[in-house]
Amino acid sequence: MIKRLDLYLNTPALGVVQAADVALVEEGASLRQVGFRYRPDYLALPGAFALDPVQLPLTAREVTLDCSAGVPAFLDDYLPDRWGRRVLARLALYRQGRRLNANSVIDVLPLIGQSRIGALCLVERGALPNFAPGAPLEKLQMAEQAAQHIDGLDFQSVSMDEMSLLYLANAGTGVGGARPKALLYDAQGCYLAKFNRITQDAYNNARVELACLRMARAAGLEVKDGRVVTGVNGREVLLLERFDTAGPARHHLITVNGLLKEPNTQSDPGRAFRYDDIHDLLRVHSKRIEKDLEQLLRLMLFNRAINNTDDHERNFSLIHRGEGYQLAPAYDLVPSLTLGEYHAAGYQYQPSPPRPSEAAGLGRIFGLPKPLVADVAEQVRAAVLEWPKHAEEAGVGCTDMQRIQSCLQL
Repeated sequence: MIKRLDLYLNTPALGVVQAADVALVEEGASLRQVGFRYRPDYLALPGAFALDPVQLPLTAREVTLDCSAGVPAFLDDYLPDRWGRRVLARLALYRQGRRLNANSVIDVLPLIGQSRIGALCLVERGALPNFAPGAPLEKLQMAEQAAQHIDGLDFQSVSMDEMSLLYLANAGTGVGGARPKALLYDAQGCYLAKFNRITQDAYNNARVELACLRMARAAGLEVKDGRVVTGVNGREVLLLERFDTAGPARHHLITVNGLLKEPNTQSDPGRAFRYDDIHDLLRVHSKRIEKDLEQLLRLMLFNRAINNTDDHERNFSLIHRGEGYQLAPAYDLVPSLTLGEYHAAGYQYQPSPPRPSEAAGLGRIFGLPKPLVADVAEQVRAAVLEWPKHAEEAGVGCTDMQRIQSCLQL
């Protein structure tokens, strides 16, 4: 089966432009090849840039990607995460009376709504793009209720209106994972709503993540703010400000997972992941290398300090803000309550990154001068030492605050 698509881009500098032609080739509901070609009129624009600087360089020639073991970065980041595909599978069953093959990119794409993170939009050949901001914020209660039903596999309790709303949950780049979520907006801006999981969360995730974000800012990290909305069906929801939006336009994102894909098969990285891999990517692709390396150092030390062991490849992205790629603001900064676990990302030949108190003794990290490394480590350590203050200001309960305090790795 062959599917031909138009790829549109919507950025502050370029507006809405048709950037590329795409062809998908599947056999047995499995993606085999992707054909990709930038359009001549896009290449002629002064601000044109490569959507994947590794595998899709800015060239007039057609690029053919073999996909024997995975999906190319621009598609992989665009498609729903695990939770979003669960929603889409039920939508297909209810709307069309058919069972969706979630492994088929061609089957999944027509069901994806037009609300997502990032600046890309894939449409049927000849169709018009729609860069929708999500659902109105007043739909938050409906979205949360439907999320709880679906998360608990209680699909029969969800109405078609609720299912259609959660159609917006396939948020794409930068917000992957299994947590239920939806994109919402009001007159003040655009948000990513993250819902607590009633039976699976070890703590009140909404308030803990908000406290960690504000603590990260105190540690010198670039992060967006948010707020906790209370009384949503008797529960609390974390409403995060989106870092990809700029009015009606978007900034393009690509995950580190996408940039590290095996080019001959499109498989996800199979080797041990390290913060050094992000460093290597930044050295090649960052347009603000000194700032980004410092941010990477802060992020590595902060993740270790809060025992965020879920620091995998999809939890880091590069963002294009008009002048080139740079490290995206930090996201998914939440602690694990299990001590002794290895981090998803190591450092050099160690399975876990260094603690802030260990960093100064390592000398140069990511090529940064020793005095700067020591200064950054102390700033991160000082910020995390104030966890009780940040927790109290974010409304974290006493029990949750104390449990997380006992897991900090300073």
